[in-house]
This record gives sequence, structure tokens and C-alpha cells, in this order.
Amino acid sequence: MTNTEIESAFELLGKLIELHGENSFKAKSYLSASYIISKVNGELSEMTSEEMNAIPTLGVSIKQKIQSLLSTGHIKQLDELLEKTPVGVVEMMSIKGIGPKKVSTIWKELEIESIDELKYACLENRLSLLKGFGEKTQKTVLENIQFYQKHKNKFRYAEVEEESLLMIQLLKKYFSDEEISFTGEFRRYCEVLEKVDLLTSAPLEEVMEMLSESPFEQLEEIENTIHAKTTAGTLFHISFSEKNNFYKNLFITTGNDLHVEEVKKRIIDFDLKHFTSEEEIYQSANLNFILPELREGINEIELAVENKLPQLIEPKEIKGVVHVHSKWSDGNNTIEEMARYSMKLGYEYLCMSDHSKSATYARGLSVERVLQQHDEIDKLNKKLSPFKIFKGIESDILGDGSLDYDEDILSQFDFVIASIHQNFKMSEEKATERLIRAIKNPYTTILGHPTGRLLLSRIGYPINHKAVIEAVSKNNVVIEINAHPWRLDLDWRWIQFAVSLGVEISINPDAHNLNGIHDIHYGALAARKGMLTQKMTFNSRSATEVGDYFTFRKSKIGIMAAKQ
Repeated sequence: MTNTEIESAFELLGKLIELHGENSFKAKSYLSASYIISKVNGELSEMTSEEMNAIPTLGVSIKQKIQSLLSTGHIKQLDELLEKTPVGVVEMMSIKGIGPKKVSTIWKELEIESIDELKYACLENRLSLLKGFGEKTQKTVLENIQFYQKHKNKFRYAEVEEESLLMIQLLKKYFSDEEISFTGEFRRYCEVLEKVDLLTSAPLEEVMEMLSESPFEQLEEIENTIHAKTTAGTLFHISFSEKNNFYKNLFITTGNDLHVEEVKKRIIDFDLKHFTSEEEIYQSANLNFILPELREGINEIELAVENKLPQLIEPKEIKGVVHVHSKWSDGNNTIEEMARYSMKLGYEYLCMSDHSKSATYARGLSVERVLQQHDEIDKLNKKLSPFKIFKGIESDILGDGSLDYDEDILSQFDFVIASIHQNFKMSEEKATERLIRAIKNPYTTILGHPTGRLLLSRIGYPINHKAVIEAVSKNNVVIEINAHPWRLDLDWRWIQFAVSLGVEISINPDAHNLNGIHDIHYGALAARKGMLTQKMTFNSRSATEVGDYFTFRKSKIGIMAAKQ
């Protein structure tokens, strides 16, 4: 059982206690435990009793329940609450805008026990008549239901990557003489997918026999494809291809329809041909080979025709960790621990960016604490040299677009990441104006997660991407791809436009613990889909180059301010 599954179990337990109007103190303690578990470094399932007991913020009762989950897969109290709660009511708590207390009211007063019933109640204007709801809440709930249903049964790439790699490893072990490959959206590194597709030349009846020895919630063959749903909920589709047509079928099932049809048009008698590799297919189409992650039917074929496909950024080319949080704000580790772990992973520098003073929910840094942190970083730089820690902040963009420190404090940072964390309900015009004003601030070095989206959870505020990116270009600001797999914001679809205007992209993990640094991997996958190169990747610069850049940019602040 993974930390994510344990975290979800405690979150559900806390919500169910609140739903049933039981001990509110216990509900809060379980919800708090869920948050703490999300910040733990390392898998709880792999910890010794001593290591788990060393986590000071988890109480004895919580640790006992964790052990119960790890040994039996169950928490007795959670099972009891689930038994007396309709499945549809549990699912309703997944809808944004209605917490357990509101769901309880809906359930008990309107006798609604499913999301579809709740949707109908909204459409019939019944929800607005309940005390404490109103028309505005009803409208929001309806919108959130529609968002939820649109994205239901979809997965974020990172959530299924590990299990998928284990699945293909298992298949290759059993069928070492057969062709086996990922295909479809997973092979294209799509940020959100409905299933993980694999293609194999192994007979499906033999694959079924092998898989039947492993536990699955669902295992059946439908129209020459095995549907295998794991206990974690990941859905695999395993399709068969004869060996002599394997690479043709791999090509057909990897790219989206537009890409595949455009390539096929360029090959005479495509359906009658056999290919020994995907490279041969593109050669037959008089095209340079197009990597799987680029096969989205955008402009990759035109670039291949013109021999202009770029050399994509490689994760190993990223030299520094930009955008991390420590115990000074809402991180789980000290600055030294974050720095030493970055060193261990082979990085040259760490750009610290704890939350700023407006982020009271995240223990944002007061002016006094900023100065104290800078003293600590100075000492660590002497201690850890030649590794370099740069002094930064993730400064909140306020409602009017200003940053939340005065110039005398902003001037003391090496760099400033400007991000929106509050007041998301804006029109496109308001959100765009707010961002552009922050971008124009001469102290803004990097624009953080431009839309504030959370994949499958929050759509983010609407912005005019072109106007924002043009402002970034004009003001010599870097844009981040926030590499957290729930964000991946800037969306990869806007990278080409940004690069065309000379905008550099920084692949930032937004790490709140040691494990979070590894999210650079997901940011790099998204960056590759957007055709980002090493040259245009900000943190592919060396520590010296980044230090020089920060110094040079700060030297120009007076000139930039005068232009505003």
C-alpha cells in the first residue's frame, strides 16, 4: 500500500466522521494525519517500526491505524462508517464546493444518494432552496459536478507510471522472445489518460494465463484486447499484434488520429507493407523520425519535412533545482536537507523559494524571518561549497497584481517567483491584467504556475495565454513549468509559442519534501512534448551561469522600473 493510498484512507475517514456528525476533534485529527502522510519522505510500507515512530507529528493511534492498513488493508472504524454510508453519498464528497456537512444536509433533507440525483436537483433548482445553499452555491455545485463527471475514471500520468513500468517488466520477463511496448497516450507522455495501452506479439491467451496468477479487480478479454484493472484502479488494455506487423501497429496505436493519417498519406500502399521498425515507417514517408511524445498532430510533421525538429531537453541536462520549500514555510525538510539531497542527485544548485508573508496558511515568511533565513543560507553556502543555494521567495501576487513585499525586501532576494495562490474566481480579463502587472514588476524573475490549475481537480483561472507570454517576453521574465504532476503548468501546448518569443522555461519541482525534487522528471516529460530544448531551459544553466544571470538582471532593475 502506497503513501497516497494511506493518505486517502485517512482523508476519507475524517470526512465520514464529519458526514455522520461524530467527534469533530477526531475528524480533524484524521484529516491532519492525511496531510502529514502526504509530506512524509519515503514509503511507510518500507519503514521499520522505529522509523515510523520517529515521525513526531503522527500520534500513537494514527500509527496503529497505519499498521492496520499495511497488514490487513483495512481500518475497522473506516469499514464500519463505509458500511452505513451509500456509495453515492461517499462519491458526492469528491465534488468541489460541498464538504461533508453540506453533503450530509443534501443526503438527509433531500434524500439524495448519488451524484446524478444531485445534478438533477441542481437543474430543477431544488438545491438552492436548502438552508445555507442558495443560487450561487447551486450554480457552483452544478459546474463542479460537470467537471467531475468529465474527468471521472481518468488518471494523472504520474499516478500510473510506476505500476505501468512494473506491468511491462513482468510481461517482458515472461515473454522475452516477444515484442512488447507501451503505446497510446501513455507512450506519448500525456498528462492525463483513461488507460495504459500496451501492444504485444505474445498470444493473448498466454498473457491472460500469466496475469491470472496476479490479483486484479477485473481481468477479461474484449474484442482481442485484455482489460486488466489492478486493485489500485489502474486500467490496462493489452492488445495483440502479429510479429510481422508489430511496428506498423505500434505506429498506428501510438500517435493521435491526425498524426497517423497524415503520415500514412505519404506512404504508397501503407496497408500492404511490413516494417521492421518505426524509423522505417518515417523514412518511407520521407520524414525525419518523430518521437512518440510529439505525435499529437500539431506541427510536428511540417517540422519533420523541413528538417527542423528540435533536439529535446533531457532530464540529465537540468543542472539545478528551482522552486522548493523548506520547514521555514510549509515544507517538510530543512534547507540543508533539501540541499544535500539535491547534491546527492547530482544537481549543482538549489533555488530556495519559501512562501511569502501573505501565505499565512503556509507559514509564509515575515520580513524578519526572511532576513533570518538569509543568514542561514549564507552559512550553508560556506559549509556546502561549491554547491550553491540561491536566496529566493515565492511571492504571492495580490488581487491588484502587486507583490506582497516592499522593494527594500524584494531587492535582497537573488530571484523572485511570482505566483497566484488566492482569489481564483476571476474573469479572463481580470486574471490576465493581474498577471501582467506582476510580470511588469522589475523584481519578478520567474512567473510561477501561470493558471493555477490542478489536473483532474481544479480547472484554474482563465487567462489570455498569448498576452501573458508576450508580457513575459517583453519584461525578460522566465516562465516555469511547475513539474508537480498535479499541475504541469505552463501547459506544454504553449511552450512553442513562448520559445518563439525568446522566453526561457524553467522546469521546477515545487518540492515540499525530498521526494518532491524527483518531480522534475514529470516536468521534463511535459517539456519534451512542447519541444523544449536545452538552450531554452533556464535551469540547464550551471550554478555560475545562473548566479551571473541573477546578478545581471538585478543590476538592470532601475532601468526596467524606469520603463514601466
